[in-house]
Amino acid sequence: MIDLLKKRGAYNRYKVGLVVLILCFLLFLVRPPFVEASDTGWDSALTSIDQLHDSFSALELTNKQDKHQIQVLRKQNNEKLKEINIQVQLIDKEKLDRLKTEADKSQKKFAPLLAEYTDIGKKATEARKRKDHKSVLLFELKRNRMKASVLAARQEIMLKKDALTTAKKQASEKSKIVKDILVPVQTLKKQITAENKKITDFNKQRIAADKRYKAAVKQGDAVKVAAELRLIVGGLSQIHASQKKINEWETMIRSAIYAAEAKLPK
Repeated sequence: MIDLLKKRGAYNRYKVGLVVLILCFLLFLVRPPFVEASDTGWDSALTSIDQLHDSFSALELTNKQDKHQIQVLRKQNNEKLKEINIQVQLIDKEKLDRLKTEADKSQKKFAPLLAEYTDIGKKATEARKRKDHKSVLLFELKRNRMKASVLAARQEIMLKKDALTTAKKQASEKSKIVKDILVPVQTLKKQITAENKKITDFNKQRIAADKRYKAAVKQGDAVKVAAELRLIVGGLSQIHASQKKINEWETMIRSAIYAAEAKLPK
């Protein structure tokens, strides 16, 4: 891909060079009479145009290559980040599902026994209020007979729930290790968004300068052409600097992603 871009860039530079020669010739032919009084400025402008076009071609090719590299890296980062987030959600999932199933089964298994025990207790309380000592005695006998089974049931349920709670805590701790490594990623993404906004602004300025540049060419104003071309090259330089930052930040994101992936449970 890069070789192809280099070939295209060489071809584009050849075309641009040819255009520059034609442009310089035309500007020389159509320059207005007042230019005769300022040949030094005119010649200097033509020299600048030739040099600026070389810088323009080189920067435009570099920026295209940088943009492509950033797009590839960003796509890889986003796909990998999505994959890691899914894996984080799956940490100890089979174990947690199994423990939850066991806890639910235990709760369901002893639910009738516990409900009956609770119901007998309520009836005994009501009988006491009525001062029905015979009924209180019968209810207490039933409850005392069930008490050992109830205590065993409650113990089993509690153990199952405790095992599930402990497993959830352990899974959460494992997830936190991975998530903490990825915390800087959001900050870097915000910086990239802000830098992309700057690039958008630079491109708007470049479009405006390009319109003025074309108007100056039609007017045969070499000095103005050089000035606007200088602005365009300056904008491309700023875009290059911004894309260099973005590329560095995307590389940092990639490093964080692979560091987080290394902390995922095997």
